[in-house]
Amino acid sequence: MTETRDFDPGEARRSDHSSIVRQHLNWGVVRADIVKRTGLARQETHVSAKQHSFLINLQGEARAGEDFVEGRRVAFTPRRPGSVVFLPAHSEWRGWDEGDETGSYLFVSIDAAFIDRAIGAEHIACLRPAIGFRDTVVEACLQRIAAELKNPDPISVIMVESQAIQLFIQMVRLNGLGPEPAKGGLSSFDLKRVVAIIEARLGDPPSLDEMAAEIGVSRRHFFRAFKQSTGKSPRSFVAARRLERAVDRLRTTELSATDIAFECGFASSSHFTYAFKRAYGTGPLEFRRRWRS
Repeated sequence: MTETRDFDPGEARRSDHSSIVRQHLNWGVVRADIVKRTGLARQETHVSAKQHSFLINLQGEARAGEDFVEGRRVAFTPRRPGSVVFLPAHSEWRGWDEGDETGSYLFVSIDAAFIDRAIGAEHIACLRPAIGFRDTVVEACLQRIAAELKNPDPISVIMVESQAIQLFIQMVRLNGLGPEPAKGGLSSFDLKRVVAIIEARLGDPPSLDEMAAEIGVSRRHFFRAFKQSTGKSPRSFVAARRLERAVDRLRTTELSATDIAFECGFASSSHFTYAFKRAYGTGPLEFRRRWRS
């Protein structure tokens, strides 16, 4: 059985920093590293491994950057705590990011042959790299592996191997073995990735080309598949999401209508008021008054 290879945070996530703390354990087919850095500035990424890899952000936020998978630029999504990166074996991720001065992450590498035997190579072959997604099952599995790293015992190997299997069961399901997508539509996993990018960038939404590139399809195919999955064109979907966020801000904050308009990506307060009236039959401030009365 092949053992996972050593992980060097100085090479995989190169940065200028004032200090670094690292914990790691290798259980044979699963290896886990927790890396904490302080005094961070720009962080350069280069991960290329023969094994499957997961990275979960534990602390700090990366707010700006660029990501390239197999040399192809993909849309950057701000990475908050809980954000996950998945790289199938023999894939490459390069890029850079900037954010909070203090940050930590868990990096887990898993032997590809072990997963092929446990899940089936035919299921694993469909998996693609995913940068900056969220899923509660994947996050929970990675957090359990982190807990075993921090407090190992003689049967930790059984726990981490079981969590590795659960990770890939979930990844396979997310990529299409769960409920079938609408015929001709996007898989649930690809749809989640695109929606996450839209939500993170409502003020400056990704272009049709960026969204199509994120999941590796043509612009034309993406437009048709997205509309099949959501019932809306990408442009209409963004407009609806902006209004939904505006409603939430009107209900839960004291922000002015103008501030909400710009926060949600409207070009002006008048444009916001016009779109809001068309959707809800009343202006934003009247909506807030009625909601609170």
